[in-house]
Amino acid sequence: MKKLLITLSVLLIGVRVLAGAVGLPKERIALPAVSGSHLVCIWDETANAWLQDFEAYDHAGSYSFQLPSWGQWYWIGLWDEDQGAYVFGKWIGHFIAE
Repeated sequence: MKKLLITLSVLLIGVRVLAGAVGLPKERIALPAVSGSHLVCIWDETANAWLQDFEAYDHAGSYSFQLPSWGQWYWIGLWDEDQGAYVFGKWIGHFIAE
């Protein structure tokens, strides 16, 4: 029993060490049903700048993208090119809890 507990403890420590090295978060966000021409915009709050060039929204109902780092906030917006206004916006953040 003692060997089993030691083995489990070592495994848990190893998993905890590797958990921080799994990789960067990949986000998939649901977007509302819209018609017309729209752009997906992602704001990086920490950098105080747009994360990437705006991308045309393909009206698939969702949008997937790779976040560049943990522990930061990002705002995802859907820009209506015809109205010249945002029709959707949401803040997301991914944080490693220790």
